[in-house]
Amino acid sequence: MMSSNNNNGKDLNFDINILPILDILSVLICFLLLTAVFVQIGTIDTRQAIADNSVSGEKNPPSLWLTVKSDGGLTLSLRDLPGAKKFEESISRSAKGVNWENLEARLQALRNKWPDLKTGVVLPEAQSSYGDVIRVMDKLKQFNFEGVGISPLG
Repeated sequence: MMSSNNNNGKDLNFDINILPILDILSVLICFLLLTAVFVQIGTIDTRQAIADNSVSGEKNPPSLWLTVKSDGGLTLSLRDLPGAKKFEESISRSAKGVNWENLEARLQALRNKWPDLKTGVVLPEAQSSYGDVIRVMDKLKQFNFEGVGISPLG
């Protein structure tokens, strides 16, 4: 006897195998957890550059100003330091860019000579490397400069 089904003897019920989908999801969750562990958001605490207080009459704190040149050279100058004559010196670039060893030696010498010097302002030129500017700010923090700022204007 023939069946009156239109499906030619095939059953319309079937099972979906969800194991491959679960495998893919478990691998993706592992990747998500691992990448979340390795991602860090680094921040540098900066302040606005020292303002011009010629109108208010207040004195700015003694500060070290570092000009980051586009070729990797640096210029260090001291401002508002009582009892110190005008100080400005240049650090020429090394073969690899900024001469970091020379910068560290100069920062250490300045901190030893003037322990009250705790403010550092970085003045990058327009074509300066962003990585160099951040690394200069990091060096200032490394030598215990509490107020590290960046100024777009000289």
